[in-house]
Amino acid sequence: MTTPPYNPQYPPGQPGQYHQQGYNPYGQGSHGPAGYGYGYAPPGQPAGWPIRVGASILDSLIVSIPAIAGAILSLVIDGDKEQLGPGGGIAIGAGFLLAFLMWVWNRVIRQGRTGQSFGKKLTGLKVVHSQTGQLIGIGPNLGREILAQIFNQLCILNVLWPLWDDKQQTWHDKVVNDIVIRT
Repeated sequence: MTTPPYNPQYPPGQPGQYHQQGYNPYGQGSHGPAGYGYGYAPPGQPAGWPIRVGASILDSLIVSIPAIAGAILSLVIDGDKEQLGPGGGIAIGAGFLLAFLMWVWNRVIRQGRTGQSFGKKLTGLKVVHSQTGQLIGIGPNLGREILAQIFNQLCILNVLWPLWDDKQQTWHDKVVNDIVIRT
């Protein structure tokens, strides 16, 4: 086997340094002089809208457990009183605090480190950078989740956008430059 011709457009050690005429590992269009370069190729099969909704529902169910437990505990503590007493208020507050902490652990920390929240793990999905295929990390994932909350509250189109988007991304995916793929 012979080495493809050297392409001086690319520095040594970089993709494209050696390039065969007409060869594109991604099977996409050509860019740059003489047709060299890479087209967009997602790092995996983009996840469809129904499976993404399913993962989101699973994540919501997990987070709702402590909130529901706090509400039930407040009823046990305060009975059927018309007003919530201090014990019932503490139980509800603790339930919501625990629900928030579970959301942070699941959707920010766990998903940032592994690319998968609990719901994404069960449904076989992963959040990765749209060009590199690498994990996006905790910081960008926090931004992604905050933007998702803001966009979802402002306009339902954010949730529906993957239905007609070429890369099946939501607005918050586009801002952070990530993609949800099937693993």
